[in-house]
Amino acid sequence: MKRRDFLKNSVGIGAASLITTKLTNTGQSASEKRKPGSSGKYLYWGDIHNHNAVGYAKGSLERSYDIARSHLDFFCFTGHSQWHDMPKMPQNKHLKWVRGFEVMKNNWEKVKQLANKYYEPGKFVPFIGYEWHSSSFGDVCIIFPGSKSELAYITDIKEFQKFARDHGAILIPHHPSYKQGWRGQNWSVLDTAVSPVVEIFSEHGNAESDRGPYRYIRHSMGGRDTQNTLQWLWQQGVRVGVVASTDDHLGYPGAYGEGLVGVYAETLTRQSIMEALKARRTYGVSGDRIELDFRLNGHWMGETIPAADTRKIHVKAKGLDIIDRVEVLRNNEVIYRDHPVDSKIRPSRWKRPIFCRIEFGWGPWGDLNMARVCDWQFKVNVSDGKIISASPCFQSGPFDEKRRNKIKTVDNKNCEVISYTSRMQAYEEKATNSIILEILGSPKTKLTISLTQPAQMTVTKSLEQLAQSSDITLTGPFTAESMMLHRIAFSENYRTEFEFTDKRRTEKTDWYYVRAVQSNGSLAWSSPIWLKPGS
Repeated sequence: MKRRDFLKNSVGIGAASLITTKLTNTGQSASEKRKPGSSGKYLYWGDIHNHNAVGYAKGSLERSYDIARSHLDFFCFTGHSQWHDMPKMPQNKHLKWVRGFEVMKNNWEKVKQLANKYYEPGKFVPFIGYEWHSSSFGDVCIIFPGSKSELAYITDIKEFQKFARDHGAILIPHHPSYKQGWRGQNWSVLDTAVSPVVEIFSEHGNAESDRGPYRYIRHSMGGRDTQNTLQWLWQQGVRVGVVASTDDHLGYPGAYGEGLVGVYAETLTRQSIMEALKARRTYGVSGDRIELDFRLNGHWMGETIPAADTRKIHVKAKGLDIIDRVEVLRNNEVIYRDHPVDSKIRPSRWKRPIFCRIEFGWGPWGDLNMARVCDWQFKVNVSDGKIISASPCFQSGPFDEKRRNKIKTVDNKNCEVISYTSRMQAYEEKATNSIILEILGSPKTKLTISLTQPAQMTVTKSLEQLAQSSDITLTGPFTAESMMLHRIAFSENYRTEFEFTDKRRTEKTDWYYVRAVQSNGSLAWSSPIWLKPGS
């Protein structure tokens, strides 16, 4: 029997009563766009906060689109445009921003032209936008809804909010948890009508709370201020949903580990994705593309609904690795935990697909002063089984204008990969890339990996072997790079579906959201659902 934690609170009028039912695992493969029930909504993945050399980051705009189109459904290049209250910095370092803003201004027509050129409804959706810095109000990205846009230079957030409303655009606050006055958000001027969502995660870290994993550490603005977190904002009664995006400065949209946004939309078009963002039918992930579906009394994440004494909560989660727990929070407090990890693997484990993560990289550590880039090329063959999907986990570093990380080809038997790894510019010093194969097979199913770079060698392992132990292959003598086949993850461990009833009466607005945590550290956060008395 699955292990769960039941937490009961007595906040407001009456105590919570939790009634739970475990549901049967069902659903489509990760390679299919998820259409839950008859709702007509599909899950799409995007990065709507990303940078390159059109500004003060690295990489051509063309490269950004090449990468984004290879693995994302939608994308917005948000070039650095302005900083109206920028301080003068020691050694004139503020000139980095000044020069970057000039580059953005000079390339604005090209930014618009490429976004419209690459728009392919049903295949790839680019938006036009840019980033607006402010020490006093906090940084925001503006995302325009269609092909028309304007690079406006504005010095006041109220004026910028009016500008966005007039253009049907949205403003998304990012890295909100820095201290106010140091480019953290000034919540007192937040307008949720034009800012329906806030960035909960990026390469800066996690803004859910000041005590969660992934602290703010990489930049000059300090750590997380409690009063600038999302939990604090929700506690003040403000209704905003969440997104995540990379804020990557190496020109790598969708860089693994830096944040992605999932949206539930009817179609893959600008109009439909923008409608989902405005409706807060959104959630964020830190790394792996965890599929998360959260409903309350049949309503979507992001909605505000009339308060009811009986709240039926339904959650579905499918990770790309073992899920440690899925938590339901009410008013920022965990009221229910589900633990898909089951020590007693049932005999049916081979009837559903497994996940196999192939990770590669490592190499000589920094103290050896042997900095290098390692090129990879390999092909995976699956015998006595079939590949259902292949998911990329490619990080942004090291920057290279010409090299690419790609799943070149994939079918039901083979997957071919080209990539490159290095400890230089490795995000969080994780000098590896990965692919995740979803495979339907049996203990006898074999994976044969044929490497041509960085060495010519072949590795063969059965799923039965990988169910028991990971496998590590060194590509040469000491300091050489290596490849690791992780232990496979079974359906009982990477997915869950449950529902429970929270019985509660209150005179105040309650909010619920879901947080999923994988054993490898990847997180997912849903937008809340609010229950408002008298609405």
